[in-house]
Amino acid sequence: MRFLTSAASVLLIANVTFASNLAARKQEARDTIRARTALRRSNVFKGAPDVTVVNGTAAKESSNWAGAAITGSGITEVSGTFTVPKPTVPSGGSSSSEYCGAAWVGIDGYSNSDLIQTGVLWCIEDGEYEYEAWYEYLPASLVEYSGISVSAGSVVTVTATKTGTNSGVTTLKSGGSTVSHTFTGESSPIPGESAEWIVEDFLSGGSEVPFADFGTVTFTGASAIVNGDTVTPGSDSAVNIYLEEDGSVLTSTTISGGTVTVAYE
Repeated sequence: MRFLTSAASVLLIANVTFASNLAARKQEARDTIRARTALRRSNVFKGAPDVTVVNGTAAKESSNWAGAAITGSGITEVSGTFTVPKPTVPSGGSSSSEYCGAAWVGIDGYSNSDLIQTGVLWCIEDGEYEYEAWYEYLPASLVEYSGISVSAGSVVTVTATKTGTNSGVTTLKSGGSTVSHTFTGESSPIPGESAEWIVEDFLSGGSEVPFADFGTVTFTGASAIVNGDTVTPGSDSAVNIYLEEDGSVLTSTTISGGTVTVAYE
């Protein structure tokens, strides 16, 4: 009986030690994700000059964007609603590495270097997840909203509005809460030349983060105000954008009326 008691004690100590090490490892993963995403920033569209046709719509390849973009002039607002996905490690990836992505709506950035946007980012590393609701006005980096939290399954409505040549407002709603940020007197203008509904492989520390498998992100109620009229991606001949890295196409996009669906391939 003494032997059994001793063996049980050793097993208990081993389990406690294992649990402690696992907790420390998970905390380290969380801290790593937060430290890296603190350096995060979005980037303007990086695409090839060639245009192809996908499902009857003009399509362009990009190394960092996937989704839809309306181009033209007089764009003053863009909005859409999506459900925050739960990311997974892509096929062939390492569970101990960090993989991220983001979904957002924005004005400009597709055909120029200006951009106002708002959305949600997600990361996974070592079984730990990080989600953040944010806004951005280039050339500044992303800023996390205060007073709201999101996670996988959160339904989020995002709106970016141009209020002047160098000013705008971003708004994010989720779970009965609404947060917004007002930009005034910014150094860069908002020409209002494009509206976007995008899933992005964003920048961190100067390079694009390893892209997480996000499953599917569907923007519903997708609309933009163009020269005072409300239009949808499907009704205004939006460009279909697919993300390709190292010769591999990682996403597909379908556009129908006010719905833009981006899927990880």
